Amino acid sequence: MCVIWFSDIMMPRMGPPTTARQENPMYLSFRNPQWPANQICKENVLEYFCNQANTFYEMNSCNQQIIMQSIKNRTVEECLRNMQGIQYVLWYSQPPLFIICKQRRNSPTNVSPISYYYIISGNVHQAPDMYSLIQSRLLGALEPLRNAFGEVTNYSRYNTAKGYYWEFKNKPNVKKRDEDKKDDEEEKLEERSTNFQKTRTMMLVNQLFSEMPPDEALEKEEVEEEDKKPEDVAQPPAEEPKFAEPAARSQNK
Repeated sequence: MCVIWFSDIMMPRMGPPTTARQENPMYLSFRNPQWPANQICKENVLEYFCNQANTFYEMNSCNQQIIMQSIKNRTVEECLRNMQGIQYVLWYSQPPLFIICKQRRNSPTNVSPISYYYIISGNVHQAPDMYSLIQSRLLGALEPLRNAFGEVTNYSRYNTAKGYYWEFKNKPNVKKRDEDKKDDEEEKLEERSTNFQKTRTMMLVNQLFSEMPPDEALEKEEVEEEDKKPEDVAQPPAEEPKFAEPAARSQNK
């Protein structure tokens, strides 16, 4: 057992070598705190980008060679046009937005773009490629499509006579439901008395009926009417005497 254990230690382990995890450049950014963002313009944006602390900048590029040679009698564009290799050029400028293109120059007329970087308000980010952009859009649209298909399958029906058909149930109108809910709330607010108030009121009414029953009240009213004087009682108006109309003599004849 000791020999096997010793041999296991001495034998090299098989398998792929461990490598450092590479970070996705889409989630990286760079900003130079010593350079105010409002001072970045079309003339110095490449100088701002070509910083050794910038994670997107390669030190073996043609731009770094120009910086090390301190070429001042020609512009950077003229120098890059006659060089071959990795280059960084200003592709678009509209302050505060600047777009830098990383390209490989094979000849003065042959250039192959590699990636693009945009600088906005002093922050440098790598622009997503077409594959990442389409993938992000598809993933964003996948969940709504999945919910839509799940909702549609709930209304799918099958009948041996009809075959497949749709059966959509009428859902309650949201506006009408809100109005009904509002009416219910208003009806609750219209309740202006509690159970205690109702019980207390009925007790008071019963107490008043017990103290003054309706029969005694009617007897008191009859006694008051008898005590009234005859002259106080209103006499009906006298009728006017009626005279008989004379009969027509022509009828007696």
